[in-house]
Amino acid sequence: MINNRINFSLIFSLLFFCGTLSQAQKIAVPISSYGVWDRGGGVDDYSDPKADFVMGIEVSATWAEVQSKGPDKFDFSMFQEVLDKAAKYHKILKMSIGVGPYSPLWIYDNGVPLVKVTSDKPEKHDKKFVNYPFYTNEIHKKYYFELIKQFSLFLRNQPKNKFDCIAFVQVKTGATGDEAPYKGVPNNKEYKIAKNDWENFRLESFTQFKKCFNDVSDRQIVLTFNNVDPIKHPVAYNWVMNTIDPKIGFGIKGGAYNRGHHLTGEQSFLEQWNPYLINPKGMKLFSASEMDASWNKPIFNINKELGFYWSALSGINTGLSSYNCTKSAIQYALEHKEIRDIFKMYNKYAQQVYPATATTAFSVFHEGLNAADTIKFPEKKFGKAKVKNLERYTNICNAYASRGARMDDLESAAIGQVDQRYRQTGYNDAGWDIAEGNYERFLYQIKPDQTSIGLFRVRGTIDKNSSKYDRFARSFENATGKNKMYFKFDDEMFASSKPKNLNFTITWLDKNAGSTWALQYNKGKEMKTALEVKGKGDNQWKSVTVEVADMQLNHSGEFGSDFALVNTDSIDDIFNGIEVNIQRK
Repeated sequence: MINNRINFSLIFSLLFFCGTLSQAQKIAVPISSYGVWDRGGGVDDYSDPKADFVMGIEVSATWAEVQSKGPDKFDFSMFQEVLDKAAKYHKILKMSIGVGPYSPLWIYDNGVPLVKVTSDKPEKHDKKFVNYPFYTNEIHKKYYFELIKQFSLFLRNQPKNKFDCIAFVQVKTGATGDEAPYKGVPNNKEYKIAKNDWENFRLESFTQFKKCFNDVSDRQIVLTFNNVDPIKHPVAYNWVMNTIDPKIGFGIKGGAYNRGHHLTGEQSFLEQWNPYLINPKGMKLFSASEMDASWNKPIFNINKELGFYWSALSGINTGLSSYNCTKSAIQYALEHKEIRDIFKMYNKYAQQVYPATATTAFSVFHEGLNAADTIKFPEKKFGKAKVKNLERYTNICNAYASRGARMDDLESAAIGQVDQRYRQTGYNDAGWDIAEGNYERFLYQIKPDQTSIGLFRVRGTIDKNSSKYDRFARSFENATGKNKMYFKFDDEMFASSKPKNLNFTITWLDKNAGSTWALQYNKGKEMKTALEVKGKGDNQWKSVTVEVADMQLNHSGEFGSDFALVNTDSIDDIFNGIEVNIQRK
């Protein structure tokens, strides 16, 4: 019997997922599988306890691999092998086929024009991307659309236990899944594709994917799309938002913001997509993004643990559901417990999608100096707000120099997130359209800049021996009366019932001997102290925990808060953040 599939717009909780199984229905990706995925081949044995952080598997093949022997023969054995493994180890799968420069050579002997290009990045592309099809050619479309059809039939005809492992299929139409036709400029101008023509080709391809994977009577498979931004790609955006059945839903490529931090475009991506990814009120989307070779580039190599930690938080901050790690990164994690711990943190945080059922809330302290913000950084004081105005970044950091802010690689601030990941050699505390505030999920600091100060490079220059917490923090500032940081839980967090208890973990820097601070919370009309801490002054990061069972949780404290970190002397204490694990009744 063939089973219907339910999309992400219907995912509410693991409980709902379990309940639907008895009705012969299946959720494409349950929230319980949000987290770190193996992008391919990183794990040999998923029963190894060290691999328990891997929530799913990505498998991709090239069109040339699938159809190496001509137009009438399809070889999906690579997918079958991973489907078999996924069923054995109870994992779910993301699948895709690379096209464009990965097309089989025989298509060029059968009427598809061969396109040669002058690479825009010869150091990266000259050897890897040699041949391209002329995408809009009708013969190319015939072969390409037949590939889509046969891929769908292969997947939809799997035995139930293997079909149930299929989470989603990524739509790929151009070069490397980046949704551009060429990695460079065609040598023959005849094969240049105008923007409108390219968008029309993409929509034709989207329609074929929808026809084969969505518009079927049973065994529907969810699709994920890249380059459907409403500003840069309004035609594609309108198509997916208005054409895909909301009962099936779709996914988006989650930017590249799990590949670093302070990358250009973080803030805009967050504002555009988080309403659909975190506690959505209408259409529910999921997002997936890769950790590619970025983890081995210069800025990551300064301090690997710090790089993974803040890139994971950057992905969480932009609502990323699936963090797909390249083989080398997975294998590095298997050899380094500190990286596995970061990935487990990511898994826990990514699975907090709805506040009413969340089991964890957190606020990790961070201030990003967004040079695109002309309110916080007026042009009269800091210079014209243009991405290429390097002096503006310097002026902004100079204003925060006493807090540790610097520009280690000034030119990289203006080169865009792709080149930042590959070329940037040092940390920049100002950037263009970077994430501005704390990295939070359902626990919010109230008026953070009015009640605390952001810090950068907390214990000085960062090197391989630095703690991952040294990159950013928040502090009291007694000299300006900033001695209380206020926090509240999401309004929906405990709307239906109060929790059995709340388990707080607060990470702080024990910098000053004898310094004191406290955690206080609202209990009726009074403030109650849950925890009092006195420093030893060894300048080490530490975590303290406390359980609270009688918090009022109605935003009845000062500024509408539920609890506060309180400076109980005149010495400024420094914090990385707060995590609250929730035991519900």
